[in-house]
Amino acid sequence: MSQNQNSSPTLKPLRFDQALPLFAVPAIVMFISYHALIPALTWIGLSELEAYLVAHILPMALLFTASVVAYGQVEKNPLRFKAFKERFRLNKITFKTIAIGVGVFILANLGYGLFNQAAVLLIQKGIISLPVYVPALADPMIGFTTDSLSQMLGGPIAGRWDIVVVWVVMLFFNVVGEELWWRGYILPRQELAHGNWTWLVHGLLWCAFHTFKWWDLIGLLPVCLILSFFVQKTKNTTVGLVVHFLFNGMALVLLIGSVIRVI
Repeated sequence: MSQNQNSSPTLKPLRFDQALPLFAVPAIVMFISYHALIPALTWIGLSELEAYLVAHILPMALLFTASVVAYGQVEKNPLRFKAFKERFRLNKITFKTIAIGVGVFILANLGYGLFNQAAVLLIQKGIISLPVYVPALADPMIGFTTDSLSQMLGGPIAGRWDIVVVWVVMLFFNVVGEELWWRGYILPRQELAHGNWTWLVHGLLWCAFHTFKWWDLIGLLPVCLILSFFVQKTKNTTVGLVVHFLFNGMALVLLIGSVIRVI
């Protein structure tokens, strides 16, 4: 698909001041969900793990919905799947797309690992503080383990396939919701305003969206910049979907390993 096809002449440029609320509102919703909804859900009886999943699903499902509404109601685009794919640059999955996605995933993972070490050091020195109620899975000092899953669940994670099902729902909305909104809806319009430097503007704003996990921003910075750069370079949101699924899907693999007792 050519760039001319991807960038419809009816597409309006999105300046920084116009893009800011499109990042800020989801950031505020996510912050409230993470720091108010999780404690509220555990207070009414959900396990910390169940509350953690619900608090991720709801905001991401809203992003997914916002993408569809913006496409149809705000931009007045035709309600046809082909037109939707063209507007959101959802190009066909090819071997090249997967290869690029895997390469970007490896690069982003290396960046996260390197920068996250600096974040951990700052946490250990007390320069970055963690909230006392931070979920174990989000605590860089604990990490993703069978013990942390069981701790959050309030019982053994082994055999809990219901948690796997909810996790898959969370993964879908997390990845598809974010990619449709950030890279599908917003990025092409930002490109009309910022040109070749869009990836930098977009990546920094997307990183700032993750303020609900402020202790993780240093590690996420290279991930946000690298992913934004390659999606803009390829003009292909599918690349972002592949990278995002690989990056966040690692947790699902670890979860299944814990459920079937192999880790």
